[in-house]
Amino acid sequence: MDKSYITDNVLNNDVVKTNPESHLLVSDTLKVMSQPSLLCSESGINNTLFSRRLPNAVLLMFEFISNTIKAFDYRTNSWITVHTNPSLEDSMTHLQCYSTVFLGRCLYIVDSGLRLTDPYKGVWRYNLVTHTWQEMSPMQESRFLMSVTVLKGCIYAMGGGRDDDGTTLRTAERYQPNINQWTFIASMNEERISTSCTTLNNKIYICGGRNNHRSLNTAEYYNPDTNQWTLITPMGTPRCELGVVAYMGHIFAVGGCDGSRYLRSAEAYDPVTNTWYDVPEMVHRRSYFDIAVMNKRIFVVSCHTRNRIVECYDYTTNTWSVVFSGKDHYDEASCCVISGLPNMAEYCSPH
Repeated sequence: MDKSYITDNVLNNDVVKTNPESHLLVSDTLKVMSQPSLLCSESGINNTLFSRRLPNAVLLMFEFISNTIKAFDYRTNSWITVHTNPSLEDSMTHLQCYSTVFLGRCLYIVDSGLRLTDPYKGVWRYNLVTHTWQEMSPMQESRFLMSVTVLKGCIYAMGGGRDDDGTTLRTAERYQPNINQWTFIASMNEERISTSCTTLNNKIYICGGRNNHRSLNTAEYYNPDTNQWTLITPMGTPRCELGVVAYMGHIFAVGGCDGSRYLRSAEAYDPVTNTWYDVPEMVHRRSYFDIAVMNKRIFVVSCHTRNRIVECYDYTTNTWSVVFSGKDHYDEASCCVISGLPNMAEYCSPH
């Protein structure tokens, strides 16, 4: 912006002239435009306005095999490596098929890996500010390929399969970080493994998955106030290994496998009318991927393949587009959205 415009139009604006703080900010802006070095000096110039703007959220990826934490910045559509070798706990040496959630400045790792001899149900958290690990209380029940989410300051783990005999579970449990304890909640109406869940209007919605016989099109929600699960209208397509996310007041169920083929299709649920409707297909077929909302868009990330393809859906254009395509050395990772950290700049692209 030209300095003369600021001098003639902004500085002489009646509101600016009568507001000392506004007048000072405009005056400081003019000084910096004339002499940028003032930002690096002890001039008394308030440089908070000129520092780089940070996104309100980033997508964090934890790669156990490479022992790396990466972040996806939606402003630049790029991944950056945030930390390598973040001092893992010794007990984390056999993580498999784990899930990640963000709660209280911490990244929680909930292990749902398959063990040939010893079923595991471990939980760890990584403080994103102090960069320290801590092993937490394990789940009540081992859950292979479960679904995990956060609601009202608690972590919920639902469904999955039992390692020892392959039983598909309908049990669910809740973790309270203030007392470091897991407790069972009401069981779901259906057994579910390879499912996905999200939260909307203080309820947990879980959709699809499969049981020991078939892929499921059923869905239900949990009300923590009543400790009760309620079935909703089934989806139009059976989906296991899908992604589920709350977006613009609706529940989106994306991709997955219908039992015979991998899917690009997507559908959305309106909780007011209790109905599902079709939304545009993704660019790529996907299963076992992560899904999140940032900057009013849905992002899907390939986490179980070395092709790290990121797509996003924008409701304003009602279209999907590929925003990142690249290769990675490892095919085991998990993502979640983080926000509100005092050191947020560590997790953003430097631009």
